[in-house]
Amino acid sequence: MNIHRNLRIILSAFTTILALAACNLPSPEMVPPPSDVQTAAALTLQAILTPSMTSTVQATLMPDTPTPTAESTGTITPTYSTPMLKVLEQTNCRTGPGQDYEVVYTYLQWKELEILGAYPQENYWLVKSEDSPDGSCWLWGEYVEVSGSYWAVPSLTPPPTATLPPPNAPSIQKWDFFCSTTAGTMEVTILWTDRASDETGYRVIRDNVVVAELPPNASSYTETISLESGESVTYFIEVYNQTGPVRSSPIKLTC
Repeated sequence: MNIHRNLRIILSAFTTILALAACNLPSPEMVPPPSDVQTAAALTLQAILTPSMTSTVQATLMPDTPTPTAESTGTITPTYSTPMLKVLEQTNCRTGPGQDYEVVYTYLQWKELEILGAYPQENYWLVKSEDSPDGSCWLWGEYVEVSGSYWAVPSLTPPPTATLPPPNAPSIQKWDFFCSTTAGTMEVTILWTDRASDETGYRVIRDNVVVAELPPNASSYTETISLESGESVTYFIEVYNQTGPVRSSPIKLTC
């Protein structure tokens, strides 16, 4: 665009110079134009054709545009802190993640322990424990608060469920019975010693038939049954848990 515009200006100026020259061409009666007209025309043409000094200087002094550089990026390393657990309510610490495992210690509120691992399926945390024989135990996550880099601890496979031993068999200590020959009944009372600490309950068994279900720690039973003179009945007291039942020695009663 600038080239075309300059050409138009040059042509216009050149036309003007020719016109001026034509106007001043010598005739038989005229003399050549004065030299100052020719000088002015020459200077005008030179000014058009000569680049502006100011433009040249400005172009020279303009600083180079800096080439943009990509900002460097670095890898951010997350800060690691020891995973910790705070007990919010008194909680049992067990040999495994569940109530089927033995309790090794009971921690009180506000106790803080280091987390070693997790079993998220049952919401249990394995913690470092000076109170456990093997140095660790499992706490239920319902009553604890975790902090630090707990997300970095490994998920663990729980140990095999401990097999509970069968409960101790009850020991029948005393029994009383009264037979009514007229009514054909017998009233019986049986007393026994509760020697179990992990029982689910007791059963009273008469002639190999369960006649009563009793709660844990029960120690006596009374009933009245139909029994004619000369007839006998045999009783057992059975204690049981998830491992199985254990019976007392039998007692046989005869009217």
